[in-house]
Amino acid sequence: MHEFFICAWRNLGRKKFRSIITISGIVIGVASVIIISAIGNSAKNSVTAQLDNLGINGINISQQKENMYDTNAMLSDEDLKICKKIKGVKNAMPLIMQAGNAVLRGQQKNALLWGVDSSAEDMISLKISYGKMFSKSQVESHAKVCLIDDTFAREIYKRPNITGKEVSLFLGNEYETFKICGIVESGSSLLYNFVGEYMPTFVYLPYTTAEDLRLRDGYDQIMIKGTDNEDIENTGNSIVTALSNFHGGNTYTFSNMLKQKEHMSNILSILTLVVSAFGGISIIVAGLGIMTVLLFSINERTKEIGIKKAIGAKKIYILFEFLFEALSISIIGAVIGVLLGSTISLIISKAINLKFCLKASSIIYSIIFALLTGVVFGVYPAYKAANLKPVDALRHE
Repeated sequence: MHEFFICAWRNLGRKKFRSIITISGIVIGVASVIIISAIGNSAKNSVTAQLDNLGINGINISQQKENMYDTNAMLSDEDLKICKKIKGVKNAMPLIMQAGNAVLRGQQKNALLWGVDSSAEDMISLKISYGKMFSKSQVESHAKVCLIDDTFAREIYKRPNITGKEVSLFLGNEYETFKICGIVESGSSLLYNFVGEYMPTFVYLPYTTAEDLRLRDGYDQIMIKGTDNEDIENTGNSIVTALSNFHGGNTYTFSNMLKQKEHMSNILSILTLVVSAFGGISIIVAGLGIMTVLLFSINERTKEIGIKKAIGAKKIYILFEFLFEALSISIIGAVIGVLLGSTISLIISKAINLKFCLKASSIIYSIIFALLTGVVFGVYPAYKAANLKPVDALRHE
């Protein structure tokens, strides 16, 4: 086997420029698959992190609305108590969501205001980089404190840590001044890079304060975190049944946010796979290039093949000689393609503030596919070379 590789390298060295062009086809194909796979996985992880910060975890309980302007379909403190008593519920948190405005240092930005309680850090996976979550006593006292995302802070102050500063929030009829007690990490820089101008900033404040500002009691949703050993779907059904029985109606519903997150993750994975498949087509095209080059090589080396056969070289030897030549092209191209693709995808990830994610399986599959392509497209030229008749080959000019 060692001698076949040495022979293959020697033959590739005869026509360096042609060999480089052929290898480049494999390099481009493998690199494109690696780049697409890496960026796709990085984007998927980034979006998943953003969904975690949006509370896409556990289940959300809500009351069905007659229309989007229906303000009567609210959940109450009594509903929250019922939810907490259901088997399988680890924690329950009231949630108020309201579109509004935030003014920081005189600059206004659209905001999505989240009225939550002090357990939000655990319930919706908030990552507080500076400051701290508001306390239970601040929730009970309707304190005007809040947390903002670090992207908004950087946009205005050019630095993330602005705890202690004041921000004006509009939720209802007038602006109210809040003290910033903490800074939350943005879940996905990807979203901000592409739609940052249109994407609202996230502001988290005590739900009691949010109720005061919009001048009505009640929550939009109740977020439920289940225990590890309970089926969250059954827990949701139990809560809806309990609420319906208590109020004598069937207007309650729940959303399994974990399933929705998994569904979105699967869609992103399929999209990455489909786009990667298009990259794989370029590897197949490169395989056609390998076959063409080997056929040219047979024509140029016909007399050489005839001499080898005349002195006793068997068909299998000639066959392996050309197969290993095809394999060598694929190996060189695959290795360079992986290195090039990894480097480019890392640079792109850094440029758009994505956490780089390249799975080992993507590298392995790309290399295997490139090698198989080389072998498959090398079979016909190798077979043709192996079956040349010595007499005809020696006559060839």
